[in-house]
Amino acid sequence: MTETTAGDIRRLDPASAAADLRAAADTGRGFLGLDPVTQNDVLLAAELTRMQAQVFRAGDMLLGAVANPDQPRQAFVAATSADPAPLRAFLSFLGTRQRCTSFVAMVPDGAASVAAFERCGFRRVGALRDHRYQSGGYQDVVIYHASREDTCSA
Repeated sequence: MTETTAGDIRRLDPASAAADLRAAADTGRGFLGLDPVTQNDVLLAAELTRMQAQVFRAGDMLLGAVANPDQPRQAFVAATSADPAPLRAFLSFLGTRQRCTSFVAMVPDGAASVAAFERCGFRRVGALRDHRYQSGGYQDVVIYHASREDTCSA
């Protein structure tokens, strides 16, 4: 398996990102706080634009980032797969090009992307109990944090 580089990652416009999130279905649930199963493409694109979200594709994986308005060198990040290689390349890109020094991921409990975040040096720092409503019940959202140094050494 070849290592994913920043050159293998391409940025998507909001309409394309919305369509790709819809295609991701369940793995896209909770992606930057969105739900492509219950939200339509127009709403998803509008929300991505409103948040000034950046969404990228690396193979089959979608990666997203939103700058924290209260701490500009911190990014909220999201992923749709358990593969750590594209996430690692994406975090490196954010650190180098956008000068991010720390990252926060808010992941629905049990999501496949948890494995990617943990293998990239993220630590579980908390949970929002019963934060999301999905499929007839409330779900926890787990909060992960990593500094740029954590992700480089993972």
